[in-house]
Amino acid sequence: MIPIISIEFEYRQKTYYALVRIKERNNTKEYHVTIMNGMLEQRLYGHHIFVEEDGEFKIGPVPEKDAGQLRLAVGMALCRHYNKPYGSKVV
Repeated sequence: MIPIISIEFEYRQKTYYALVRIKERNNTKEYHVTIMNGMLEQRLYGHHIFVEEDGEFKIGPVPEKDAGQLRLAVGMALCRHYNKPYGSKVV
């Protein structure tokens, strides 16, 4: 059974929620994010997977413009939820 968590995050001064499925892959964990807002979910499309490696979340690569700001907001919420640092290393 795949674990699922719920997180909240702020984006453009509003609070949103997302469901996160956690998958084990080799020596890493992947966090697949689904935002509970249709417009934001479309904006994050293709950038919704975060990887935890060596005890930190890899936020990069960050796309440009709105999708990048959204990815950072969600990534930082994951970091806060798990009390883990983030890295900008490209995975």
